Amino acid sequence: MNTQRKSPRQLLTLLAIFIAFCSAAPVIAGDIEKQGDSYFIRLPASLDYVEVVDQLKNEIMGANWEIVHVQNIDDGLNKTYGLNIQNKVISVCQSQYLSQAISDDPMISLIVPCRFTAFRDPESNEIIIGFADPAAEARAIGIKKAAAAEVAAKELQEVLNSMLTLYGEE
Repeated sequence: MNTQRKSPRQLLTLLAIFIAFCSAAPVIAGDIEKQGDSYFIRLPASLDYVEVVDQLKNEIMGANWEIVHVQNIDDGLNKTYGLNIQNKVISVCQSQYLSQAISDDPMISLIVPCRFTAFRDPESNEIIIGFADPAAEARAIGIKKAAAAEVAAKELQEVLNSMLTLYGEE
């Protein structure tokens, strides 16, 4: 074993190599976070927003959910108010769950379809993807039988997990 002491110059060189290595390491996404009754993930600012939104749509459809509508909030606000933002709302539905939920209580129609949002955070520049918990929304409007909404919430979380897996989360 070499026990020779390193000179200050060697230590600075090693530190520079370490810093260069750390800054070149891939950026890893975090875990699913919860805020109120919503779930969301943060993806690195270095990612291409359009590509991430397209991949989100693929993951939604791959989980057997239908995309009912994509609302381009950014286009409207950019044109009308001159805001330079990236923000989309993707309305999704799983007809089997909707059929069960409406049979259980037609009031569920007040909160359908489920919605994902994908936007670029103006402060951190991260891409945030999230959804409001359909089970919590069902409880909020007094739905007693919310089994379909519970299953839907779990499946929507799996879509977020898929996005984390694709962008580096293990």
